[in-house]
Amino acid sequence: MRLSIDIRQTDHAVILEVTGRLSVVEPALRHVAWELIQNGERNFIINLGKVSYLDNSGLGQLCWIYTVLRNRGGDMVLLKPTPRIRTMLEITKLNTVFHSFDAEADATAFARTFRSTLSA
Repeated sequence: MRLSIDIRQTDHAVILEVTGRLSVVEPALRHVAWELIQNGERNFIINLGKVSYLDNSGLGQLCWIYTVLRNRGGDMVLLKPTPRIRTMLEITKLNTVFHSFDAEADATAFARTFRSTLSA
């Protein structure tokens, strides 16, 4: 399944609804995130609940987005990571870096605690 990304705005963060395969042949998440960052967005909630496949390149995209956001005073959380994605996060110890939530309400509530947006 080809990667698709729907974007929704909340008061405190942009929610990226990712569907499909997040892999080396699908770098779209990084490109979409970069466009949003260039437009001043600094806080992301990335919904992985409909991601059917994630490889090391997909993990790399998540790490890149997280690093760019943090360097610009923002933050990122993961929403609904699948059991396979949770296992990958645990194996790579990225579960100690990324905050993950199973409920959108919890992720949105956490987003309210994100640091103040800084200029790029």
